[in-house]
Amino acid sequence: MTSTLGRSTRHVPTDDDSLDPERFRILLGTAARVPAVTLAVVATIVVTTMVVANSDLTGIYAAIAGTWLALHQVTLTIDGTSLGVLPLLPTAVLVWQAARGCASAADALVENSGYALDRQDVSRITVAVLAGPLLVTAASLIVLQDAASVLPVTPPNAAAALAWVTGIYLVAALIGIGSRVWKPLVRYYSAPDWLVLAFRPALRVLLGMFALGGVVVVAGLLWSWNVVGELLARGDHWTGVLGLTVMSILYLPNVIIGAAAVLAGSTVHFGDIHLSLFEATGGDLPALPVLAAVPSGPAAAFWPVLLAVPATIGALLGRFAAQRTLQAKADGAPVGSADASWTVLAAAAGAGLVTALATWVAGGPLGVFGTVGANWWLAGILVFAWSGLLGIITAQLLVWREGRLAAVALRADTEVDEETSEDAADAAEADDAADAGADGELEAAESETSALEAPVAEDTTAAEREVAEVDGDEAAAVDEGEAAEDDAESLEEDADADDVIDAEVVEVVDEDDAEVVEVVDEDDAEDDDEPDKEVANEAEKGAD
Repeated sequence: MTSTLGRSTRHVPTDDDSLDPERFRILLGTAARVPAVTLAVVATIVVTTMVVANSDLTGIYAAIAGTWLALHQVTLTIDGTSLGVLPLLPTAVLVWQAARGCASAADALVENSGYALDRQDVSRITVAVLAGPLLVTAASLIVLQDAASVLPVTPPNAAAALAWVTGIYLVAALIGIGSRVWKPLVRYYSAPDWLVLAFRPALRVLLGMFALGGVVVVAGLLWSWNVVGELLARGDHWTGVLGLTVMSILYLPNVIIGAAAVLAGSTVHFGDIHLSLFEATGGDLPALPVLAAVPSGPAAAFWPVLLAVPATIGALLGRFAAQRTLQAKADGAPVGSADASWTVLAAAAGAGLVTALATWVAGGPLGVFGTVGANWWLAGILVFAWSGLLGIITAQLLVWREGRLAAVALRADTEVDEETSEDAADAAEADDAADAGADGELEAAESETSALEAPVAEDTTAAEREVAEVDGDEAAAVDEGEAAEDDAESLEEDADADDVIDAEVVEVVDEDDAEVVEVVDEDDAEDDDEPDKEVANEAEKGAD
């Protein structure tokens, strides 16, 4: 086994199985906690009730012992009247407290040792949770045996009392320890997946049936609210009203379980009263306000429609099982096509078994009313049948529908792939054809180009020749122009030189006044400029 507290599986318990002080303290607390708290609460309630009722405290120990046994569903006989229909709410609280104690003890042992919980630890916790209640039960039987000589009480069957207490705390140990070790046990014994998946659907079926039974009870109480008021008024005093109210609350689970059995199709017997969805006969009932929810009859025409409740719960069971199976298959788990049906069957069997057990515990002998309660074995079979049959049909339909949708989707994907491949092949062929056409057009264009190249080349050669001749003429003209420009420049330079040469500078120095007089012959300069202009005009004509 592996610990559920996250410790590694490599830890192996030691060979030393001695009970150290810490383990002894943990187990002692498990054995004493629930009985001690329960006795303290019972003693407080009994003493308070006797004081308020101004009763003699002589039989206080017998009252505490009888209350302890009643909490554990042990049939009591008081003044010749058997009381076997006992409230289930206190018993459920005891089971819950004992289960929590077992779970806490398992966690403490794992934390103390550092190893996974083994079989010896499980055995020790189970023995501890049984030891304390059995010891208190034995003491209660002894007290009632002594009180029978002075009080009108008959001691119950000792074997039946010990069996009831043992069974209740074994269930508590199974719930408490099982919550810590069920996963390692599943892996160790290689339990099939469909069996593991059946736990939560079975719990949902039970909760659904009991919840709808509670809805029916509340609706019946509201419908018969006047009767409830009349029964409460019989208390005559606030203490009586409070006592009736508390007793109605304590017996409420019993009534809800009976209503759930009726919804499944079973029959409830309460003295002369027979109640089912198909018949209802009236009769006398104890003056307990919660029993006002029981209709006096006859059965209404629409009552059989309530059979849709277990049918709907069965369909929801099949839907849940199908979803879990399909999810496991999607996750890659090795799930078969029939696993959903096996899950539904296992869940329906568990729900039917628990329903039968709860219906049996909720009933029992009640004095002049005889055996009170629903037909427990019929209730269990009907819950199994409704949830199993409708669940299997729903699960198979959903699995078949999902498989068909998956096949359609696969076929569509295949067709799309084929169409895609065909389109790709067509596109490839079109590309090849386009490439071939392009190549042919390119070759044709090249041939046409080569055919046109010859005359174009000849035209180009003639044009080049003409351009060359024009260029030659232009070059000659340019050369002549340049030569003319050079001649013009040379003539201008000569003209400038002549101007300078023709100019006469006469310096007259007047010794007295020290003045210099420059005289230029303007007529000679103008005469020299005229030949220069003619040469320039001739040069420009040559350039043109």
